[in-house]
Amino acid sequence: MNDLNLLKQNNVEVESALELWGSVESYNESLKEFYDSFVSKLINLENFKEQEDWENYTILVHSIKSEAKYIGLMKDAEEFYTHELKGKEKDGTFIQENFTHLRQTVMKIMKLLNEYLGEKKNLLIADDSNLILNFLEKIVDTNNYNVLKANDGKEALDHLKNHYFYAILLDLNMPNVDGFEVLNYLKEHELIHTIPVIIITGDDTLETIQKAFSYPILDVLNKPFDEKKINSILDSIQNFYQRNY
Repeated sequence: MNDLNLLKQNNVEVESALELWGSVESYNESLKEFYDSFVSKLINLENFKEQEDWENYTILVHSIKSEAKYIGLMKDAEEFYTHELKGKEKDGTFIQENFTHLRQTVMKIMKLLNEYLGEKKNLLIADDSNLILNFLEKIVDTNNYNVLKANDGKEALDHLKNHYFYAILLDLNMPNVDGFEVLNYLKEHELIHTIPVIIITGDDTLETIQKAFSYPILDVLNKPFDEKKINSILDSIQNFYQRNY
C-alpha cells in the first residue's frame, strides 16, 4: 500500500523520519526491517520480564525505543523509554503491571505497519481435524491472512511462543493439550485481552459454552459452519481492532 498519509493520520512523524532516511524508498525498507524484527524482540522482551532479567530487558527496550524514534513513532517511543528507565531501576512491579499496555502499543504498531506495508496478518488456527484446518485456511487466506495451523494445543502453544498473531481460531476438544489450557496460557501471559480469540467447537452444551465465555473471548463458532459464518467472524475481528486500536 505504502500510503504515507496513512502513517501521518496515525501520528507517525514521517517528515522528520524522511530527513534521516533521505528517500521514501529507504524509509520503506527501514519500516519493513523494523516490522520483521519487531515480533521476535517483543517475545524476547517478555521472556526477560518473566525471568526478571532487568539488565537485558533494559538493553532490548532501549533498542526498540531508538528504532521507533528513527521511523517516526515518537509518541510510542516515549512509552518504551519509560520501560527503559524502569528497567534501569529494576522496578519489576511497574513493568509487570504495565506490560499489557506496552503489548497493546505493539499490537497497534503492528496493525498500522501491516496495513501500510501490505503484509498478511498472522492467524492461528488450532483444531485436531485436518479437514477443518484446510477448510478454514482456504477461506481466510483470501482475506489477507497468513495461516499457521496446529493439530493440538501443544502445537498452538509452540506457535504462540514464537509468533505474533492478529487473531486465533481455537478448538476446545484437542489431544495432548486442549483448548482450555491454551486459553489459560493466553490469560496467564496477558494476551487474551489483546488478541481476539474465537472458539470453534462441536460441543454446544450450555456448560461448555459458559466455560468458554468465562474467558474474554470474542465469539464462539459452532460446528458445522459455512463460509458466510466464517466471514462474519473475520468481520468481528476487524471490528475488535477498530474498537481497541
